[in-house]
Amino acid sequence: MPGFHPVRVTLADTCTRGGSQERAARSAASAGRRGLAIEAETPPRDVDLARKSPLSRASMPPGRERDVSATYDLVRSSFGPNAAKYTHSHGHADTEALARLVAGLAPRRGDWVLDVGAGAGQTGLAFAAAVARVVALDLTREMLQETRLNAAARGIRNLAVQQGGAEALPFDAGSFDIVVCRRAAHHFAAPAQAVLEMARVLRPGGRLAIVDTMVPEDDEIDRQINAIERLRDPSHVRDRRPSEWRALVTGAGLAVADMEIGYYDAGSATDLDAWTARIGTTPENVAELRRLLQAAAPPLAETLKIELDGAEIHFALPRLTLVAVK
Repeated sequence: MPGFHPVRVTLADTCTRGGSQERAARSAASAGRRGLAIEAETPPRDVDLARKSPLSRASMPPGRERDVSATYDLVRSSFGPNAAKYTHSHGHADTEALARLVAGLAPRRGDWVLDVGAGAGQTGLAFAAAVARVVALDLTREMLQETRLNAAARGIRNLAVQQGGAEALPFDAGSFDIVVCRRAAHHFAAPAQAVLEMARVLRPGGRLAIVDTMVPEDDEIDRQINAIERLRDPSHVRDRRPSEWRALVTGAGLAVADMEIGYYDAGSATDLDAWTARIGTTPENVAELRRLLQAAAPPLAETLKIELDGAEIHFALPRLTLVAVK
């Protein structure tokens, strides 16, 4: 694939594993310092006692604040009316992919997990059975309501929700053992600030996992894929290259422990009509997307694994999974 070279760095055992009872006790003892309540027998709810991040909007440079605010508005306008569709999205609810992610991060019983850009909550819900507490954070209230409904339907009682954005996390430093951001980072308006924030709320030895669509190290393929993504969803900011993610993570003081490159929907290709219907793409943009994919030159067709079958168009989006340790 032009400019797209699969990479795998093996995850080392970077943290020691204590007894689950000891970890649970430490988790409960530190709940006040985290700025959250630990009430394992309460139903899913809004997080209370949330702290203000030192990187609040008031502290952002004026231009950056406007960029982040405008992006937040686009994200809410895209995902608010379509939130329920993400509960049933095969890619977001892929149980095998979620199980691999949970296993790869090796959560402990006393861990606290933050799910950034939680959407309908599938990622946080996948961790809930293995940890003490999950906090699902999303910009969009309708998405958080989906998370509540999905948690209640599964009988999950150790998950709380919080509205907010990655660029200004409303939590104390060192609040979480694991921070995960799955299928959301391409909406970050200020990615360096978002990664710094996720690193800040990790405890020493904590793990950050980024799972997101990506582009290869090729300028033209990068431009074409991001143009396709923005036609589909105006709140899309950028699919980034592996080199960009490595620089962002190391720039936040984290060590890359594992990086894997593959494809979303590895078992079945993405259907163009379903992909665009999920986010409510305009008919005009759907027509333009269909034209672009049908006319794709070999490098793009190979990168996206485009398949044309009459009126149907299927393809696969490249995916990066990166794990880093504080």
